[in-house]
Amino acid sequence: MRKLLLWLVMVAAMVAAILGGTAAFLYSRTGEDRLPQQPVQFGGLTLTANGWDWAIPVLGDKVSKTYESPTNLTVQKLGTFTDTIPALTLPEWVTAAEVQITAPDGTVWSGGLTDCNTYTYTQNGAYQIIVTAHHSDSDAPGDPVGWYAYRAGYTMAMNPKVTLSSERAPQGSIVAIQLSGILDGEPTVESDLGEVWFRKTATGYMGYLPVTYNAEGGDHTLQLTCGTLQKEITLTVTRTLYDTVSVPAEEDAGGGEEFRNAIWPLYTTGSSAKLWNGRFEAPSAGTVSLAYGTTQMVDGQRSGQATGLTYAAADGETVTAPQAGNIVFAGTLTLTGGTVVIDHGCGVKSYLYGLETVGVVRGQSVSTGDPLGTAGMSHSLIYELRIGSKSTDPQLALNGSSGLQFREAE
Repeated sequence: MRKLLLWLVMVAAMVAAILGGTAAFLYSRTGEDRLPQQPVQFGGLTLTANGWDWAIPVLGDKVSKTYESPTNLTVQKLGTFTDTIPALTLPEWVTAAEVQITAPDGTVWSGGLTDCNTYTYTQNGAYQIIVTAHHSDSDAPGDPVGWYAYRAGYTMAMNPKVTLSSERAPQGSIVAIQLSGILDGEPTVESDLGEVWFRKTATGYMGYLPVTYNAEGGDHTLQLTCGTLQKEITLTVTRTLYDTVSVPAEEDAGGGEEFRNAIWPLYTTGSSAKLWNGRFEAPSAGTVSLAYGTTQMVDGQRSGQATGLTYAAADGETVTAPQAGNIVFAGTLTLTGGTVVIDHGCGVKSYLYGLETVGVVRGQSVSTGDPLGTAGMSHSLIYELRIGSKSTDPQLALNGSSGLQFREAE
C-alpha cells in the first residue's frame, strides 16, 4: 500500500513538473508579437501608443503573460490639416474605444467606437485627441485582452471653401452649392433665383439652388453668409431654347383656389434631410408628349410655358415614385385630378398631376419605383420637380445630370 502511494506521489510530481515546464516554456515563448499589430491612424498618420496594458493567455485562463506601460503625458505631434477633416481609422482588432477631442477654447467632446468620426469642427487652432482602443473578444478566448492608449496634438487651419456644381447653369437646371472647411454658423444664400435649402454633410453643408425656365440670362450674384463668413458668388445663367407648340383652348374647370390652398403651402415646408439617392426614374413608361419649358400657343397667343413633363401615359398604367421620399399630399383636386406630392428633402419635391386613381396616403414613405396610383384619360399625366416654389426640368434628374446628383456621397 505504501509503495502504491509512493508511486502515485511520484506520478503527480512528474505531471506537475511536465506541466510546469510546459507552462514555463510557453511563457518564455510568448512575446509582444502576439499583441495587435495593426496601427490606429488619424488623418492618415499612424498614432504611437503612449501606454498599454495587455494580458496574453498562455494556458487557457489559468496562466497569462502581461505587458504593461503606464500612460504618460507625451503628446505626439501630427502637424497641420489644411484641406480635409482628419478621420480616425480604427483597425479590425478594436472592439471598443473611447475618444476625446479638446478644442482650442477648451471644450471637450467624447465619443466611442460607433461615433468617433462625428465631431464637428467649428474653429481653427490647436486640438488634442486622446484615444483608448480595447480588444476583448469572447469568441476568441486565446486572443490578447487589453488596450493601447494614444495622445496626439494637431492644428486645424481650414479656410471655408465654396464649390458650385457648375458656374454656368442653363435655365431649368439645379445648381449644388457645397460649403466645406471650418465653419462657425449655418449657411444662408440670398439670390433672385430662388431659395436654397442646405443639408449638413461630413465636411460642411450642401445646398440646392433652382434655376427655373424663365430665370433671366446673364450673371447673378449669390450672397452667401455662414457665421462670420460672407462671400459673393457669381453664377451665370444661360438661356435654353425651348420649343413652341400650338395647343387647343381648354375650358376653365375652376378649382384654382382649391389648388392654391392645397399645394402652395407645400412650397415652404418639408424635411431638411436628403431622402433621394442617385438618378430619378420616370413615373410613366409613356413617351414625353410635352417637354419642360415648352411655350404653348392658343390661337396664336402665348398662354404659358410647361413647368413639368407631360406623359402620354396609357389608360390604367401604374404611375410610380420617381425617387424615395415622404408623401405630403395625396388626393383629388378639381384642377389637376389625382394629385400626389413627394417630399425628397432639402426643399426638393415631386408633384404628379392627372392620376385617375391615387393609391397612397399622406404620411406614407415610398421608395423609387413604388406605385402611386394609375393614369387615366380624364387628365394628362404631368410630372413637376420643384425646389421650393421654383420648377426645374425633371429630365435632368432623370438623366442623372442634375445638381441633385453632385457629390452625393458627401
